[in-house]
Amino acid sequence: MVNEYQQDDLSRAREQKIHKLRRQEEEHLAQTIASQGGLPYKDLTLTPVDGTALTILSKEEAENAGAVIISRKDSVLTVAVKNPSSFEVKNLLEKLRKESWRPSVVVVSPFSFEHAVSFFERFAYLKTNITGEVTVSSDLIKEFLSSITDTETLRNKINQVSPKDTSKLLELILAGAMKVDASDIHIEPRDAEAIIRLRIDGILYDLFGILPAAYHFLLERIKLLSGLKLNITDKGQDGRFSINAADNEVEIRTSTLPGERGEYVVMRLLNPTKLVSINKLGLRKDLLLVLNKELKRPNGMILTSGPTGSGKTTALAAFVKSISSEQIKIITIEDPIEYHLTGVEQTQVAPEDGYDFANGLRSIVRQDPDVILVGEIRDKETAEIAVQAALTGHLVFSTLHSNDAAGAIPRLVELGVNPENIAPALNLTMAQRLIRKICKTCASAEKISSQELKSVKVALANVPKGLVTVEINEHLKIFKAKGCKDCNGTGYKGRVGIFELFLLDETMKAFIAKNPGVYDIHLKAQERGMVPMQQDGILKILDGVTTLEEIERITGPIG
Repeated sequence: MVNEYQQDDLSRAREQKIHKLRRQEEEHLAQTIASQGGLPYKDLTLTPVDGTALTILSKEEAENAGAVIISRKDSVLTVAVKNPSSFEVKNLLEKLRKESWRPSVVVVSPFSFEHAVSFFERFAYLKTNITGEVTVSSDLIKEFLSSITDTETLRNKINQVSPKDTSKLLELILAGAMKVDASDIHIEPRDAEAIIRLRIDGILYDLFGILPAAYHFLLERIKLLSGLKLNITDKGQDGRFSINAADNEVEIRTSTLPGERGEYVVMRLLNPTKLVSINKLGLRKDLLLVLNKELKRPNGMILTSGPTGSGKTTALAAFVKSISSEQIKIITIEDPIEYHLTGVEQTQVAPEDGYDFANGLRSIVRQDPDVILVGEIRDKETAEIAVQAALTGHLVFSTLHSNDAAGAIPRLVELGVNPENIAPALNLTMAQRLIRKICKTCASAEKISSQELKSVKVALANVPKGLVTVEINEHLKIFKAKGCKDCNGTGYKGRVGIFELFLLDETMKAFIAKNPGVYDIHLKAQERGMVPMQQDGILKILDGVTTLEEIERITGPIG
């Protein structure tokens, strides 16, 4: 016997089945209308709807005409209509043409149409204009920048903002991130709230939590600003927007990723003020001499390697800045352009238009450049073109993913580059990581422990004596991190690089031509004076730049 609850379940199942059948009938009818009119058909529950294009029409205009604008590319508008032959649709299309738009019609079902119309409500709280631009208040950003001193004052200010005021909330988060020198903002939805986190000096810190309703409004605002589709939630999207603050234009690169409880968001802050000269990267004096000499060569390749966030792009920008002059032509291809360099022709990849690293690099070579910067070598085609450019009179800078400087060579081989071409093309490889610098306000110098002393002695055993400027004995003092208001309680403030440089002189080029393994390359390089990254980090400990704990965090156990 069917009880009351089971009867309800059966009723719901029947209703769902009927609804599904009606939907199928609607979609089939829309497909028939499209076919008869020689027009494309779309299901808007499966197709991205561009919210900024949607608002070119008012909700009233859309409902009266039975038409919505679902995308815009330059002057071309994709207009989704229920009945392409209706008087109202024809009037609307004529109106758009008079306003210099070029409408392209697709047919949709009534259900699809209502689905798109529902997005008007989600845009009601946002301020948009005819071009779809959503603005961030630079005045508020500047005001927040002057009033925020540390993460604690940022939390206090955020707690005073209404959860519904997402514009102010986002501006406050952006200003706070810039004030504490955060490189990334993370928004992570969880069971009861979404957590806002900041990456400061390479470490993630929880800032505060917001309720689900506020998270959804914040997510939609970020998507609008970044040019992302609001109704796409089941796959990742990438976008960007810019803000003006403290007389600098900061680009925000946005990435979304679908998750179990909502979409994860990461916003990377690309601040032009972070561009530094080669002297500020953290290179030792002996490494600077080598690097500056190699930068003066007319041809060949200089590669930097390391994981994401290790400062590779900053290093390449510093290289370009150091050699830039009116006498040479420098062209870049990047993804994205992070630093805008005066006197340099910079291009950005656009895969959707067929302009990727390989195609872009092929075009750049035909532009008669002296120096070429390739943001990253990712595939065989890009690697081979870059190597050929280095062999035919160009100085080429690029980045590569490998664990150390020696590993760049086997990595090129793995990508498919002919080993015989690598040695003559490659001048120098540089591996790097970013370490946190000790906070000078609260750091304390403490006597090194016996175990620490033993580890440091072992690690520096093969380092050229001239590089060690202090006595390594039981009286040695090294800095320990403490924590204060100036460093947000972390004990560290700012970052600097640790490096290893692998110079391919004639002896090394001859050795590389034999296609040795990475271990053999590394040993040979050390025999010829290369100082590995960990040892470079220990030298920075001795110079009072950082701590032993930080070097072990980045490079592993010492000794």
